[in-house]
Amino acid sequence: MSTKMEREFKGVWIPAEIWLDSRLTLVEKALYAEIDSFTGNDKTFHKTNDTIQLEYGISRPTVSKSIKKLEELGFIETRFDGRMRHLTVQADRKIFTGRGKNSFGQTVNNLRADRKNSTSTNTIERTTKNTSKERGARPKDLDEVLESFKEVGAEESEALAFFDYYEANGWTQGRNKPIKDWKAAARGWIRRSHQFKKNERKNQRSGPADGSLIAEHLRRLANESGQSMG
Repeated sequence: MSTKMEREFKGVWIPAEIWLDSRLTLVEKALYAEIDSFTGNDKTFHKTNDTIQLEYGISRPTVSKSIKKLEELGFIETRFDGRMRHLTVQADRKIFTGRGKNSFGQTVNNLRADRKNSTSTNTIERTTKNTSKERGARPKDLDEVLESFKEVGAEESEALAFFDYYEANGWTQGRNKPIKDWKAAARGWIRRSHQFKKNERKNQRSGPADGSLIAEHLRRLANESGQSMG
């Protein structure tokens, strides 16, 4: 069965209440608009952080922080089905004031709990015939990943992004081959992240700003749907 996302296309535009919200960055506003275009008729936005990073030309930490910010302010909701992450726009977004919602810390803790439950369910479903080598192919839970990244001085946002990506892909890589050692995969992830940040700093000094990359991404979205940005 195809997993290709289909959106209820509304045009490449950003609602006034989002565009005028001084709490949001341009990245967060553009990301909200795209999530909104997938929301409706039982559809959700389920692109991975890596896909968003490539399309927007921004770093994975920026993607993670943007999603968390939109959650914190009550603009979007997140759920996990054990295979992938689903993002949807809050139904009451136009009248939301920011009061009475969970704090940022509570939101992060809730996400961790959801991910732990998802991982625990998958673990129970595996047979007890797994060898010690197979058990090393994936972490036992999110906390083990967080601790591993912390030991080498990597950011928590990188650990969350790493866990989300491989959890969504069934802990496989390269032509769907199962990972043999998740810690080795984590070390490679961290090395690539450091190189990406180094290149990003170079681009910030000599290349276009995030804004132009986002504008180009929005133009691509319009072209894919046969629409014009005017």
